[in-house]
Amino acid sequence: MAGCRLVVNEHWGKPNSKHPGSAAPWKPSHELLQISVAAHVVDGFRLFCGQDGLDQWAKRATKEDFDRVLEEVYRNLFTSRAYHELTKRPYRDTTFENAILYNRDALIYLKIVHAIKAGDIGHVINVFKVWMVMMRSKKTKPKYADAIFETLGRLATYPELRKFFLHNWLVNLTGKPNSFKEIDLLQEHQNFWAKVIYNAKGSNRSWDWLSMITVCIQELRNAMQTVQKNFEISSFGTQHTIPDMTKEVEHLVQALKDNQIQSYVENRETNQYIDSRCDLLEDGSKYPDTRGAYRAFRKDSRIIENLGQVEATVGDSADAREQSEEAAERDNYEVTVEDLAIDDEEPYGDLDNIMSFIDAMD
Repeated sequence: MAGCRLVVNEHWGKPNSKHPGSAAPWKPSHELLQISVAAHVVDGFRLFCGQDGLDQWAKRATKEDFDRVLEEVYRNLFTSRAYHELTKRPYRDTTFENAILYNRDALIYLKIVHAIKAGDIGHVINVFKVWMVMMRSKKTKPKYADAIFETLGRLATYPELRKFFLHNWLVNLTGKPNSFKEIDLLQEHQNFWAKVIYNAKGSNRSWDWLSMITVCIQELRNAMQTVQKNFEISSFGTQHTIPDMTKEVEHLVQALKDNQIQSYVENRETNQYIDSRCDLLEDGSKYPDTRGAYRAFRKDSRIIENLGQVEATVGDSADAREQSEEAAERDNYEVTVEDLAIDDEEPYGDLDNIMSFIDAMD
């Protein structure tokens, strides 16, 4: 969630805000990135396929053709190198530069989303390493950067625990492909169902009863779904379906084409109204060279000396600025039911029916 808001805050927030959109809702942010990146990819294929119509090219293209164009799209529209080469041109096309930065940052987020679903912990770690740097950029998420830095440091320091840790970070309760989820997300689901059961039953229920029923939640849900399937009981609710985003993508692709967002346009008139977005990766990489870098992980070597009563002096402005930025990081976002419902394996549409099933088993 923090990685998603990292991208949304930079590329969709207010650039002059002290701390833009720190608690942006995760579900709409997640869907926004998925839809917009898909449109940017399609538009990229249109630009580099070498044909006037993408549909006609797609009908005749071979796998080799697809891979070749895919490489060109990635290299020219989704990399830091493409951005830096663009900034060297005599005329700065801010709109195109911002689009490339957005493509790169959003693609990194989608990479970890798919890596988690596939259970690919190696790619997850790779993205964390990049985010650790990006979250050191000004007005982003230094506390998360510290947490990632500490976690990766422990993985490197304790090799005997590394395998145990990495093999238990992602879990798959179904055994199906692309059905992994983070262990903390699984805990959020468990907490939600426990609260639902407790609130529905009332405070007169004992802790012994609650501890008994919470460890059975998964099996109770499986039993309910088995009854629903075998007896074809449609009243138990409807399955969560993934909405078709084809129309939204098509609208965005047309807008990208009409406004030439992903093409270099010299003397683009709208650039005078566009502010350059921050290169989070470049800006965050400057952090280790600052005086207060990794303050939380270094021993204070200063020696306290009693100088008596002295006049007040101006402190180190760099340290004060970094401390104020960390203090400004407000990320007390609480997970909502809508956020949890993104996981299509969780039957949140069957809340009432699950409660009725538990009543029958009680």
